[in-house]
Amino acid sequence: MNGYERRTQEKRDAIVKVAQELFAEKGIAAVSVTDIAAKANVSRVTLFKYFGDKETLAKEAMFSWIELLMREYETILSSAKPFHQRLLELLSTRLAGRERIGERFIHSTAWDDPELLRLIKEMTATHALPIIMQFMEEGKCSGDIDSSLDNEAILAYFSAFGPIVKNPEYIKKGKEFQTSMFNLFMGGLIKTWYQKMDIFD
Repeated sequence: MNGYERRTQEKRDAIVKVAQELFAEKGIAAVSVTDIAAKANVSRVTLFKYFGDKETLAKEAMFSWIELLMREYETILSSAKPFHQRLLELLSTRLAGRERIGERFIHSTAWDDPELLRLIKEMTATHALPIIMQFMEEGKCSGDIDSSLDNEAILAYFSAFGPIVKNPEYIKKGKEFQTSMFNLFMGGLIKTWYQKMDIFD
């Protein structure tokens, strides 16, 4: 990559980062191209030259965020820490990721774009899913997860817990309720979870 190409890529990355911040804060619909260009210190012409329109920029911002989150997952899963600690970090990173990108961004209609959904599905099937399945096998080998459990059932268990933490009522219930729900979730997956809870003390 020569100097011009590097500067071009850096400018594109800067625009995407600004777009992510504004979309997370206000939602895609409430952010204009002018808003993004002004905060990124570029002209509207430059923004249109690189991305064509706001919808394309929104998709790239979303995909860039997903790729970053995937790299964070890989770093956690490849570490030498005990299984249950890596699982905790994985869950924490996922929640932090939602906070970073913002609920308005996550629930944007841009996620309904067929091409974006195709790319996410492809990434999940070819990259994310094999890593997660390997992680589950590690948990079985270490004795943290019951070896008789079916991996697809474990993934379904993860998916079933998602809507609970997304529900506004979950937040309203308070810390004691949230802690109890978290322990029920972890206790249903990690065989000796309640014995391992002393890591929080």
